[in-house]
Amino acid sequence: MSGRVRFEKIMTTVCRILLGSVFVFSGIVKAIDPVGTQIKFIDYLLAFGWDGIFMDSTLLIFAALLAGFEFLLGVYMLMGVFTKGTTFLLLCMMLVLTPFTLYTALKNPVEDCGCFGDALILTNWQTFEKNLLLLLMAFFLFFKKRYITPLVSERRQWLVTVVTVLLLTRFTISNINGLPALDFRSYKIGTDLRSEIFENANPKMADFFILDKDLNDVTPMILENRGYTFLLVADHLEKADESHLDMVDDLYDYSHKYGYGFYGLTASGTDIVQKWIENNGAEYSFFYADEIPLQTMLRANPGLILLKDGVIVNKWSGHNIPSEEFLDVPLEQSFLGVQPTQNRTMVILSIFLLFVIPLALIILIDKLKSKVS
Repeated sequence: MSGRVRFEKIMTTVCRILLGSVFVFSGIVKAIDPVGTQIKFIDYLLAFGWDGIFMDSTLLIFAALLAGFEFLLGVYMLMGVFTKGTTFLLLCMMLVLTPFTLYTALKNPVEDCGCFGDALILTNWQTFEKNLLLLLMAFFLFFKKRYITPLVSERRQWLVTVVTVLLLTRFTISNINGLPALDFRSYKIGTDLRSEIFENANPKMADFFILDKDLNDVTPMILENRGYTFLLVADHLEKADESHLDMVDDLYDYSHKYGYGFYGLTASGTDIVQKWIENNGAEYSFFYADEIPLQTMLRANPGLILLKDGVIVNKWSGHNIPSEEFLDVPLEQSFLGVQPTQNRTMVILSIFLLFVIPLALIILIDKLKSKVS
């Protein structure tokens, strides 16, 4: 083997691992927070004057499909399977994205591309530079694909697709119906809003304010309240899922019984709020906030946030609001009033193993089968 061939094989392996890893990472962070990708799509459409072309639900489907497409291509590349199609699709994708990100770097229609969600924020110029490097690697791999060694034989490569698609679909749906498995945003559980907004003047929370119907600032009243406060967050009431409102009513009755604050928080207008109250018999008061911090606080419409002394103690999507059976004791004596502990390292490890173990088993089974045959 000549030195040139050896070098090309090494570079092929390096580019394959780097490109595959980037696409796996990009896909998995989008699958963790598909609603965030949906919101980014809306930002782009607004920036280009195309708002209203697609329904929000359609954009959410696009977000999930994009996450799956990127993740699957990354897995294919790391495992060296479907080489011809994978290298071609990656090259085509980068040939489209690189000029587009150059345009966004020059014109700056949105602040960041959202390619890695909230897990890793890049400027538009950083995104272009990243894509330029990925484009070069994609070109190299397309012309040197003969040096890619598959980890699974051709006749069993379909298993990689089936297992990856099934696992990622279930994972993505769980993050849509519930809340993201990992929260990379400023309003994560454990955040002291009182401290971050009033004392530290966190720039990422500069747009957070709460107003009453007369546009009086009631942010201090909410955040400086001692004890527990429930916030029913619905960025747009006209688009809110109303299938769990009986559980919201149970929680309001529970809050009223034990003296906890309970407020609705929305970016919708007063007429929409009044219609909501009339249609659903809501007895709680509504306050108003900008849609961006509301969407950042909670990837659900509606969802519920529990504060204690201005600190975010817990969050629930509309699908997992605590049911009546857990509302028999005050929060001071209930697990609902205790901030859940989340070891982020363990969560990341569990997500990693969720996909790695099944794929590793496919490789092992394929090797064993190949030896037997």
